Amino acid sequence: MRRAQSEGADAAEAYVITFTSRSVYIEDDVPKVAEERSETGLGIRAAKAKRVAFSATTLASPADVRSAVGAAIAGLKRVPEDPDFSGLPTEAGKGEVRGAWDAATATTDTAGLLDAAKTFTDAVRGSKATSVPKAIVRIQEYTFRVANSNGIVANHRGTLVFAYLTAKCGSKGKFGEGIVKAMNTSIRPIDFAAHGATVARRAAENLRARAFKGKLPGVAVLDPLDLGEVFLTTVGSAVNGEDVHKGRSPWAGKVGADVASAGVTVRDRPRMPSGLASGVADDEGNATQDRTLLEAGRLKGFFADRKHAALLGVPAGNGYRRAVATVEGAYTRPAETEPSNLVVEPGRKSLEALLAEVDSGVYVEKFAAPEVNPLSGSFAMEVRNATLIKKGELADHVKVALLTGNFYEGLKNVVGVGRDLSPSHAFLTAPGCAYVPPMAFDGFELVGQS
Repeated sequence: MRRAQSEGADAAEAYVITFTSRSVYIEDDVPKVAEERSETGLGIRAAKAKRVAFSATTLASPADVRSAVGAAIAGLKRVPEDPDFSGLPTEAGKGEVRGAWDAATATTDTAGLLDAAKTFTDAVRGSKATSVPKAIVRIQEYTFRVANSNGIVANHRGTLVFAYLTAKCGSKGKFGEGIVKAMNTSIRPIDFAAHGATVARRAAENLRARAFKGKLPGVAVLDPLDLGEVFLTTVGSAVNGEDVHKGRSPWAGKVGADVASAGVTVRDRPRMPSGLASGVADDEGNATQDRTLLEAGRLKGFFADRKHAALLGVPAGNGYRRAVATVEGAYTRPAETEPSNLVVEPGRKSLEALLAEVDSGVYVEKFAAPEVNPLSGSFAMEVRNATLIKKGELADHVKVALLTGNFYEGLKNVVGVGRDLSPSHAFLTAPGCAYVPPMAFDGFELVGQS
């Protein structure tokens, strides 16, 4: 940061992150140590008047610092002015959030990961004709520091556990599949045997599933894993200060309006204990704060990074570049407006109670791809693991069908909120995390073959 100023920058920011990653892959039922590696990377942001340039490099020697600073300074001559740039953060977050870093997880070696992988594989293979085609279990321990020319110095350390687990059931060219993801800041709460049983069950049900025919309007109960990704895509965008400023949010100008059912409350909680994206400072160094975005269905406000907070008149604290599935590559991009832990306030009902209240509908545990248009809210998602609900009971397993509707309209027709939160992410390296319970939506439609 000082070098950038000495070479002509009016203001400068340096972000450095170092991490160790340990991974075990499973291929065709065989756990294999894939890698154990460490990396340190540096991102430099330099500003001169209204011009802002960014460069990044891995760090192996002091020469890497010189080249990164040189690239940022050279970039200042090429980038256009940013009329909205209002300077770098001036107030740093201090301290730690309980549970963001876990000592037992940080010291888990590849032998411990192999034990977890074997526990999962044994649980899957306990079911007839079921196997593990591929899976990964990964632990990352990381630390970052950000400093800027306003005297800001902020630090954070954390641990991340990510598991992508699959199972396959069947023979003679006819197979069913099951998929589960597990995420936590600690490896201890992750029940690999239970996840093995879950993916084996889903694979067997998928094998027995029949192509759905016709149309079924009614209630859709959605599992938290893919629902969390949908929340990040839609609600996460609608309350994103950058999207609001650029006219990409359907909720721009609607603060105080009812945008969801009364049972829906959503908060951004960067200081949530053991949250995957928790920290007292964001990735710009801004002090974070928990904030309510939707309360009983009513829009309360937006979140933003330093730049867009100044434009919208909201507190800063949501400038992120690290993701929660992997911190790899975080230093290669500047911070942007993203949620931390986007939490849907849980209800009091178990999943079984939610299902029991549905007269006719579908329970979707997994989509092929949970993609929703963030501006319009419209979607047509192919169901991967889905079961029809008839008079409160799970009935036939179905496939070759689309769940269609509009998610923003669905938020206004939430008829049930579960009590158990599960974390989810969007793209692998994209910042942002969602903690959501299972939820029941009225007004969606299952569409199959005619």
